[in-house]
Amino acid sequence: MKKRLVKLLTLVLSVIMGAAGLFGCNVVTHNTERDLNQVVATVNINQEENIYKKDLIMAYMNYGYYYVQYYGYDAATTYNMIINNLIENRIMVQVAYEEFEKASDKDETKEKYTPERYLSKKEITDAKYSTYKSINDLLDSQSEDNSKTEKKDTLIFDVRTVPTGATNKENELSESEKNTYIEKGFDVTSDEYRRAAFNNVITLLKDNGLLGNDYKGTIETTDYFSRLLKSSYESKIIEKYENAIKQEIINGVDYSALSASYDDKLNNQKAWSNSEFVSALSSATATSPILFSAFGTYGYVYNLLLGVNDYQSKKISELQEERTHDTLTQAEYSNRRKEILEGTIAKDLRASWILSGYDFDFASKKFTGDYTFAKDADNSLEFQGEVTKLRDADDEKNLSAVYRVDSVKTFGLEEFTASVNKYVYNNESLTPAATDDNIYAAYTRADKPAEYDAKLNELLFAFSTDPGSLNTYKGYVIKPDNNEYVKTFGDAGKALLEEGGSSYKVVASDYGYHFMFFSEVWKANDEYATLDAYLDTLDIDKGTGSWEDYFNEQKQDLEKWDDFAEENNFLYFLANELVSAKLSDATTRNRTNIVTDYRYGEHKNSTVIYKDRFSDLLG
Repeated sequence: MKKRLVKLLTLVLSVIMGAAGLFGCNVVTHNTERDLNQVVATVNINQEENIYKKDLIMAYMNYGYYYVQYYGYDAATTYNMIINNLIENRIMVQVAYEEFEKASDKDETKEKYTPERYLSKKEITDAKYSTYKSINDLLDSQSEDNSKTEKKDTLIFDVRTVPTGATNKENELSESEKNTYIEKGFDVTSDEYRRAAFNNVITLLKDNGLLGNDYKGTIETTDYFSRLLKSSYESKIIEKYENAIKQEIINGVDYSALSASYDDKLNNQKAWSNSEFVSALSSATATSPILFSAFGTYGYVYNLLLGVNDYQSKKISELQEERTHDTLTQAEYSNRRKEILEGTIAKDLRASWILSGYDFDFASKKFTGDYTFAKDADNSLEFQGEVTKLRDADDEKNLSAVYRVDSVKTFGLEEFTASVNKYVYNNESLTPAATDDNIYAAYTRADKPAEYDAKLNELLFAFSTDPGSLNTYKGYVIKPDNNEYVKTFGDAGKALLEEGGSSYKVVASDYGYHFMFFSEVWKANDEYATLDAYLDTLDIDKGTGSWEDYFNEQKQDLEKWDDFAEENNFLYFLANELVSAKLSDATTRNRTNIVTDYRYGEHKNSTVIYKDRFSDLLG
């Protein structure tokens, strides 16, 4: 699930302090219960709430120190920032309570102006889980057994480029699984490392006044735990409050507005000059596509390069030198180079993805999540090699599985060509096309098989040694007067634009073998006349209804909208152009107006700061 677009004002207290180097030292100098329990500010909109000096210390340990160590803040600047954050947080929470109190879905059995009264069971579980997970992560970071080492790979692999924006998919636990996790509590006694971690944490809390008077030997009875849980609840309160604003804005965007925005973009492209059109071809993306061409024939081809090795490169350089000083004809040069290229091999280059712990399914040997382009798992390309699992994943400790890559399969040209035909074209009988001395294989096909572009990108990331072929929109731009590429590549590219469909050619150059696949062609006055017409070309399953029906379904609730955002398609892009500006303006304006009013405006008496009570922290 993609993170919400709204930036929550609430300070979600992550356990950064585990890495802060704070263990064994005091953040404050006057470390007494009486001193740390001083009220440094109060907020009273619908109930009086105190902000204590210990709240400043806790916030410093969780994020304030970072501003000192990495941004050069001094103590005064840091603590003034913290006190302002804490006050604004209290204001926003109390205002949210006022709004939720007007709603009919509150739990009347719970005390007024408490999170439990306004949050759903799922939201309460999420808040508790966040708290328990944070503290368990802290304990994990302090309880590693450095004497235990795992045997990892003995083979060395180059780091492979990953798809743009790829991140490991986070494990989404169900509500039931989160409740089970919460019920387990904290493991603080299972071994000597865990006991030491617990003692470290307790010492830190005690030294900084966060152990509390109710401490009874468990983390759950510390003041730190209760404050962290309170903060987690209130994060949900703020999230719920601002999500209501977000949902209202999303609901206000209809499909006709998207169509109008599309028409504007189309009409703008119709006014392009040839140079502007060519420039746009090179910079086009899935969210900024070409919609109209007054010129032709332009297009894209995918290039999968099986590159030469160092020995072959040296031999080709010698051949080039020989041609410069002798009278080798082009045919003779091509034949000599062909002999050198015969040793070219293909091999899967994604071994480093496995060793880096990226999303990988051991059973199928396929990558998942952001590391595959195929929507249908059957169309993902399995890793071409042998892998051993050294450790299973541990979801509770957020540990991924560990693997060793034992070997990687290699392919000669003929075998690799056969594997391409099997994977992309399902072993269909392809129509042979004309070849010459520099074309080693050529096939034509009238249309594109299922997930054609996705399968080609799978192949590119697995095998192509050309860095420029990765993370492109639709491949390399081919122009009618193309002379910027080597001749064999340029000629094959122009021929592919004429053939269309899903044709491909294998050509030779001094760099190796190029598997070139048709991608897209633009001829004079080609266009997608309407938004519907363009969306029909995308690989999106909209069901049996219209595109308008599909869009309206996506905006029904925020979970659907966040899933929609992850697809990063043109329809979401159009919608988000309209939503994001309104959303940013509405949430910022709403928050700014509220905070300003309760701090400096008509209701300024609702907030009081006692700066002298934390002056010793300001340095």
